[in-house]
Amino acid sequence: MPYAAISASSSGANTVVAAVGARKIRVLNYLLVSAGTVTATWKSDTTGISGALPLVANSAISCAGGSHNANGPEGVLETAGGEALVLSLSGAVAVTGHIRYEVLS
Repeated sequence: MPYAAISASSSGANTVVAAVGARKIRVLNYLLVSAGTVTATWKSDTTGISGALPLVANSAISCAGGSHNANGPEGVLETAGGEALVLSLSGAVAVTGHIRYEVLS
């Protein structure tokens, strides 16, 4: 399963994983670290798929997926088919980290 680095610093939409045809992107786990005060929200293109995640300077948030089921690992977030995974920031603050994800057929 692929990994991606997160390096976002623009206010608004920051694409973390580009859309892959009509397929869905399932996030299995992630880590975010903020350089300042900002609110982050995960989105499927422009539609929110997480609640607002308030961060302050040098804070971190992580989320790990659940157990495996007959269809594979359970994810923590999932985009709609054909949409990018986006990290939206409320301000121009550096947010770094990484994710592990899979592309669903």
